[in-house]
Parts: sequence; structure tokens; C-alpha cells
Amino acid sequence: MLHIQLYRARRRHQALAEAIDEETRRLAPSAERLAYLKRRKLMARDEIAALERAMDAPAPQPA
Repeated sequence: MLHIQLYRARRRHQALAEAIDEETRRLAPSAERLAYLKRRKLMARDEIAALERAMDAPAPQPA
């Protein structure tokens, strides 16, 4: 299940990167929209890192 969440987070991160590129290519890019997109991209990056750590963590041992 974690691999599906990781895949979706990576896709979201890529889509946000594309949206940022598109916004910066506009004649009059919106500073507010760019800031919003960049915050969302950072959140996606943090989610990716957390999911990767969770996948690499050893399974808990039964008591």
C-alpha cells in the first residue's frame, strides 16, 4: 500500500513542477500562485521522503 501512496506523491510532485514551469513562462506570472505551488511541491517532497523512510524501516518484531 505504501508503494501506491509513494507513486501518487511522486506524480503530484511532478505535476506541481510542471505547473510551476508553466506559470513562470506566462507573460505576467502570479507571485501568489507561484508561492502556493512551491509550498505544495515542498509538501509533496516531504511526503515522498516520509514514505520512503517508512518503506525502508524494518518491520516491527512481535512481542
